[in-house]
Amino acid sequence: MTEDILKKYYDNYDEESRLLKKSGVPEFVTTIKYVDKYLKNGDRILEIGAGTGRYSHYFAQKGFEVEAVELVQSNIDVFNKNTRPEENINVRQGNALDLSFYGDNSFDITLLLGPMYHLFSEQDKLKALSEAIRVTKKDGVVFVAYCMNEASIISYGFLKGILLMQLNVALLMQRPINLHLYLMRYLNYTGKMISTS
Repeated sequence: MTEDILKKYYDNYDEESRLLKKSGVPEFVTTIKYVDKYLKNGDRILEIGAGTGRYSHYFAQKGFEVEAVELVQSNIDVFNKNTRPEENINVRQGNALDLSFYGDNSFDITLLLGPMYHLFSEQDKLKALSEAIRVTKKDGVVFVAYCMNEASIISYGFLKGILLMQLNVALLMQRPINLHLYLMRYLNYTGKMISTS
């Protein structure tokens, strides 16, 4: 069911221009900055949930061998259309929960930047992470992007204006506020299991 919803969504969404928009450029530049720190000549890269291939193409054009996995065929079509002859790149249709077509310890860098947003159950999130770790070499690096969708924080902190109120109080009193610490205290108060490390 989730796959059908995602396919329908991305068939009607312009994923290709998302990272080119004003709001998407910081995400792209920041991600590239951190991945570049860990890349070495000859590294093999896997992008899971590659979308239309913005990251995959970037690294392939820098001379890296890139494998990409994408669930949605319309995204793969755009990905293939944008592939240049000089790129050492391959895209295949697949799911972040099952990367069985790749062996263990196959990649130096693994990007799991999209799928975690779309996985709802704890079991699916752990499976996607497990698969990403399995296919990454022991001395490799897995990059994961995950947007917090904790309903209580969104509701309490943003929709009810509590964070904005705390920020305004801090500004009026001309003192700094540690919003991360504030949220951690709130989560502790609500009884959620959290880690501040």
